[in-house]
Amino acid sequence: MGRIAQGTKVLAEGGYEKIFRQTFETVPEEKLQDSFACYLSTSAGPVMGVLYVSTEKLAYCSDSPLSYKNGTQTEWSYYKVFFLQPLHACI
Repeated sequence: MGRIAQGTKVLAEGGYEKIFRQTFETVPEEKLQDSFACYLSTSAGPVMGVLYVSTEKLAYCSDSPLSYKNGTQTEWSYYKVFFLQPLHACI
């Protein structure tokens, strides 16, 4: 069910390229090469999201915001991770 919801979100927001550029800081010449639906393993358990591979970075963003405590308040934030170039050394 989660993948169907993600596909709907991608269509509504203009595609993976647009979501990638809105979610992560990019440079004009940066190109999104591919994206993959995946789970990121965390100490709290698996988190569903998208892995993006661009000419400048490898990046991940959760599909939904995750809750965390800030003092007595519960806050919500998307889980984001990225690694900058040189990616060609990893591939």
